[in-house]
Amino acid sequence: MCARARSLALPLALLVGLGAGGVASAKPPDEVRTFHTPPKEPGKDDLFVDIHPEYRTRIIGIDPLELNGIVAQGVLWGEQRLRVDASVGLRGVGAIHMQLDALDGVLFGDNGEFGKSPEPTSGLGIASRQANNAGWEVGLRPGADPLQVESYGPVLREIDPIHINYLYGEVLLPIGVLRIGRQPVSETGSVSLNDGATGRNRWGASFYHESVDRILFGTKISEVFNVIAQGPDYQIDTSLDDGVFLGLVYDFLVDDDITTQDDDLKGVSAQLDFRWKKPGLGPEWGPMRFTATLTYRWDERFNTGIFALPVRASFDVADFSFKGELTYITGSTRELAAGFAELTNAEVTDQDIRLLSSRVMLDYEVGPFTFALEWGYADGDGDPRTTTPLTTTSWPRDTNLGLLLFEHTLAFQTARSAAVGIENLKQLDAESFPLTEVSTDGRVTNVNAIFPQVFFDPIPELRLKAGVLLAWAAAPVVDPIQSLLRYDGTEIDDDLVNYHGGKPGRYWGTEVDLGLEWTYRDFFEAAFEFGILFPGDALEDENGDAVNSWMLESRFTFHL
Repeated sequence: MCARARSLALPLALLVGLGAGGVASAKPPDEVRTFHTPPKEPGKDDLFVDIHPEYRTRIIGIDPLELNGIVAQGVLWGEQRLRVDASVGLRGVGAIHMQLDALDGVLFGDNGEFGKSPEPTSGLGIASRQANNAGWEVGLRPGADPLQVESYGPVLREIDPIHINYLYGEVLLPIGVLRIGRQPVSETGSVSLNDGATGRNRWGASFYHESVDRILFGTKISEVFNVIAQGPDYQIDTSLDDGVFLGLVYDFLVDDDITTQDDDLKGVSAQLDFRWKKPGLGPEWGPMRFTATLTYRWDERFNTGIFALPVRASFDVADFSFKGELTYITGSTRELAAGFAELTNAEVTDQDIRLLSSRVMLDYEVGPFTFALEWGYADGDGDPRTTTPLTTTSWPRDTNLGLLLFEHTLAFQTARSAAVGIENLKQLDAESFPLTEVSTDGRVTNVNAIFPQVFFDPIPELRLKAGVLLAWAAAPVVDPIQSLLRYDGTEIDDDLVNYHGGKPGRYWGTEVDLGLEWTYRDFFEAAFEFGILFPGDALEDENGDAVNSWMLESRFTFHL
């Protein structure tokens, strides 16, 4: 029975990760590569080394990045990244897996000011013979007032040349797979979690990674019960596309002072993943899947107790496919109030948390065309006070919705607002800095949107695509920092402003996206994407002004 159980563990190494499986594009892509331990093969050495490099460059132009001012008009930059996935181990036994990024976000050229960080390699631009490791971020402009939003804009920063994203060990046990170390938070791209792997999105690029230090165990629980019920002569089904899979994790999220456990933030999760290769509902029905996860996080320092329940479902019927997901988060914590209270002199209290996000993706294929309709939702919060429940919800950084609105426009303006709030908290020596989360970093937030799209694949190597994003806000768009700084202690409604200083609005805007993708021999891909944003009232300033914005991105990727 032990030998057969080991054969069960092998495919699980490909699967577990609390949410394994990628979000499909219009034309179902190859499964996004995940780390795995291969089985033993006759004639091959037990020791294996598996290395997959990917080098990507992006050239992005946006005009304007700031819709209501003159700080960031026509912006243009080129950046790069080398990502290496590597595994070393014994076939059929286990492996050590690692992912590292090099020059992630580093700008083309030798950039900076001599004598300051980042420093160019030469004090004379025309004499430069070497590029440096400078990137850009939203920061305080030289000589500007740190307490004013307009004082913040694109500034250069130094970037570490190498960063290790993941590093963990994996062993195939008789009844499943065990992983320990710094791992992807989930091998998926959804409205709750996204590991940032290339290929998770239909539009735009992945630029982030979500990691966690955890202990993970996974098994094909349906086969465990089959072995128990039918005895040692049962032939184990090792397939990954049929059966019930169980994943269990314990997460080490925050440790801080190692002499006490009061400030430790921990998490546990359990997931059941039901997969039907042939659901038995008719000859045209394809694979069906339903996944549910229950997560709990807690600490004593801020009296945190938070539950999360993400669920996902998908099925195919002939040329039609459905993918839907919903995540609900509830609980309470003092951590948010501890930071925001410093801005308003309010009492630090436990704040209720009620977050809701969802997405539905419908695809219908007609010859070389795929017609797609996407609906996306993330709850908002029209009252930023910590005495009311927190309901503002965001998708992960690399779960995209369109090209420009959330990925760039809103990311820039919220980063400016967050910078002002952080400066205020630094001066007050605050215990908590929740204002970092006001900066969306490109995340989809406070939205109720529909996104019809069409994809045309005349040949396997070429794709043309177009879409129109219609984005409403789930709640009036409010800048929590600027609104709380204006709060007079009585009614909040007359103090509320959006991220541009205008009245809270309910329509983000309309975005038209176009794209072309060309792949050469599964090694090189060139992508060209264009978007134009027609802003709504949620992006208008105090004068009711917001100009149209456009972007063009050229992306070139080399991968093995």
